[in-house]
Amino acid sequence: MTPERIEIVLPEMGMTSEKIVFSRWLKNVGDFVNEDDEIFEVESDKATVVFAAEHSGVLAEVVVREGDVKEGDVLGYLDAR
Repeated sequence: MTPERIEIVLPEMGMTSEKIVFSRWLKNVGDFVNEDDEIFEVESDKATVVFAAEHSGVLAEVVVREGDVKEGDVLGYLDAR
């Protein structure tokens, strides 16, 4: 059975006028991630924000490693187990 692939999306941050930069992944590809584990961080002009996983699963793929991002961008994928 193939695991369900879940998008990891940058949620709305209310910073649409600010530049948002993807900083780093806090987990590695292949790591199991529990729901609510801190998984990545982004930076704006005003703050560094750490995001938690919305689902449990294995970090299967990262799409973004660094650079400018915007709300709604797909950053990577989890394989749900």
